[in-house]
Amino acid sequence: MRTYLWKKKLAFVIIMHLLLIPIQQVASGENGNPEPFFYISILVPSTYHQWITTVASVMVEQLPKIGIGIDVFDHTVWAQISPRTWGYPGPYPIPEYSKGGYDLFFISWSWGFDWDPTGLYDSPSITPNGDNFYQYNNPEMDNAINSYTSSFTSTDRINFVGKIQSLLYEDLPQISTTYPLSCFPHDPNVRNFEGLLWAGDHYPFFNMTMLGETEFHYATPADFEDFHPYTIKFYYDAQWLHQIYNGLLQRNPALDNGYSPWLAESVSSIDGITYTVIIKEGAVWADGVDLTTDDIIYNYQLAVTPDLGGMEYSHNIQYWDNDSITKINNKAFSITFNQSYVFQDSNLTLNLIPEHIWGAIAPADHQSTAANWTTNHPEKMFGAGPYMLADYNATNSVIHLEANPHFTDWLGADPGFTDIYFEFFDRIENALAALSAEAIDMVDAQFSPRLVELALPNVAYTLVDDPGASEIAINMEHPYLGTGVLCPIAGVESAKHIRKAISHMVPRQIITNEIFKGLAVPATTGCPRVAVGYNHSLIPYEYNIELAKYHMAQAGFDISYSLPEGPNSYVISLSFSFIVIMFGLLGAGLWITRKNRIIK
Repeated sequence: MRTYLWKKKLAFVIIMHLLLIPIQQVASGENGNPEPFFYISILVPSTYHQWITTVASVMVEQLPKIGIGIDVFDHTVWAQISPRTWGYPGPYPIPEYSKGGYDLFFISWSWGFDWDPTGLYDSPSITPNGDNFYQYNNPEMDNAINSYTSSFTSTDRINFVGKIQSLLYEDLPQISTTYPLSCFPHDPNVRNFEGLLWAGDHYPFFNMTMLGETEFHYATPADFEDFHPYTIKFYYDAQWLHQIYNGLLQRNPALDNGYSPWLAESVSSIDGITYTVIIKEGAVWADGVDLTTDDIIYNYQLAVTPDLGGMEYSHNIQYWDNDSITKINNKAFSITFNQSYVFQDSNLTLNLIPEHIWGAIAPADHQSTAANWTTNHPEKMFGAGPYMLADYNATNSVIHLEANPHFTDWLGADPGFTDIYFEFFDRIENALAALSAEAIDMVDAQFSPRLVELALPNVAYTLVDDPGASEIAINMEHPYLGTGVLCPIAGVESAKHIRKAISHMVPRQIITNEIFKGLAVPATTGCPRVAVGYNHSLIPYEYNIELAKYHMAQAGFDISYSLPEGPNSYVISLSFSFIVIMFGLLGAGLWITRKNRIIK
């Protein structure tokens, strides 16, 4: 929904680490790999996170162990990837790599709490009609996605999103590898930190506390650039602005991070189009002025004004317009949205600003006015959230917030701190040193701290799920991997066995430990762990060579296997060759490997 510049992740440092520190090598149980039954090609983006290249290199080592040879390792730019995947020019279907398409494609997705798989896994969206470049076609999936996206209650949606995940887990049009984690170093005395909501900019620090402290100091790695909640472009500005400006609904960790009333007393709908909203009787702005339906009308009309500036909410013009809200009384209204939307609740989270402060300002001047007021008139920078702006030190880039004295009027509780400081630090080393010296209390995860850096006095940390997932995309029209027409036992079930074999050859735990150094967890499906309705009952496919061989045998390939008595009976190995690692490091364009020959 929102478009901030998101996080820098593990990159060049990981490759260098792998080059400089030996990786444990453990035998696979055989002296050599079987003769390949067939060859596939691997497609990897070069202008992307380098850890994806490293994971792909791992699979170059692993797949030959079960008779899947690697013909081409294409490490290339997006301009060369798109024509092979979602931008394939036709004729359709998208063929295998050797004919201009792809076989396996390593990619990472960034999502959010509201996971919408429409367009990726439903058959009407198969490329060129949509982004289903997997070319995955399952009527059960179509029904599940249709039911999911036509449900406007979270309870119904959770049931259907569970079905979607179960189908992905079984059919494997994409083989998920890892879910990333963010790390927030902080003072050990921090309490009630809702890290998952905070990382997604859905959390005002209203109930977080520190034992014996009334101030909270937060280190951020960027200067502040946006000062209006409707013109936000950067995550760092969204963090502090959300402490000031809140909406009618707010995500609630007690409801699996679904929405619950916040400034609203109640929200109801019978069709997911028209909603009746009752504003909390005690809801007031930070200056004590009553928050009314007129404020709501002003904000929703403002948000879809074309000349507002940064147009943070400009995409919402498809959902409402100037006539969408009907006033019932000062504390009640109805809003009729222009169209149905599976996540309609999110359209009631608009961060509200007080009309009696902003109403006289032309929309085109809001952005510049906010910047001016932040520096020169901080007393005007308030909403109904737990905090209000006290002052802004532009020289040192420090935002100072103070508690909203009227917050308790409608929530019934005071904010956890009297003062919050968002402070810019240019280097992670300086931020961690300040944390250890107790000069600050928390360090933003976008500094990308490594766990090995956190063995410092007075430093604890919280690991938080990121709204993303990494995967190996499968071409479901591939004659071995998708349709199975070339398998010894021809058919789609044999192809599914091959995909399961590949999934069992992904050493997810070792990847998270050795490549991500603990800042990722093994993944199950394309649905991120942060999503409302994530299916926690699904367990990542275990790394198991013999089980992978079993699935290859079920597809008709002549390969022996020996299944153990119990789980986890096999030692996992990662054997990175120097040239594979150098390939990932230097960004070479194309490798062709045939048996033991490497041709650059």
